[in-house]
Amino acid sequence: MTHTVLLVDDEPNIIAGLIRVLHKEAYTLLTANTAEEAAQVLDEKKVDLIVSDEEMPGMSGTEFLAHVAREYPDIVGIVLTGHPTLPTALRAINDGNVYQFFTKPCNEIDLAVTIRRALEQKDLKVKSRELLEVTKRQSVLIEEARML
Repeated sequence: MTHTVLLVDDEPNIIAGLIRVLHKEAYTLLTANTAEEAAQVLDEKKVDLIVSDEEMPGMSGTEFLAHVAREYPDIVGIVLTGHPTLPTALRAINDGNVYQFFTKPCNEIDLAVTIRRALEQKDLKVKSRELLEVTKRQSVLIEEARML
């Protein structure tokens, strides 16, 4: 299964670095320079995971991912920041439903592994939800058959 990863950062060199790190993976990579651009991408494309900068003009990465968590609950979020603070990290994880919080510069291998694990976990959640729905439908059919 090919996953789509959206990279959001207002610094083009950071986007280029993320593409370099992830180009060997079998991901479809999309990019945006602002949260507003990223929101437009989400309206047009199915995205599985977002890697977002925290400090961007207009809307922070945490605010953006909190919005994403409400509108697209299956999308996984990862935050990158050059200026980490404990309150920002806690807000990102609690309000933005963020899977992981990285400080810049981050270890490229750690980031790639984290993205892979996050997508595996997402796939398992989706599959689990699908199996639960099948089980519920089967239970209804079994109950209806017993009443005949």
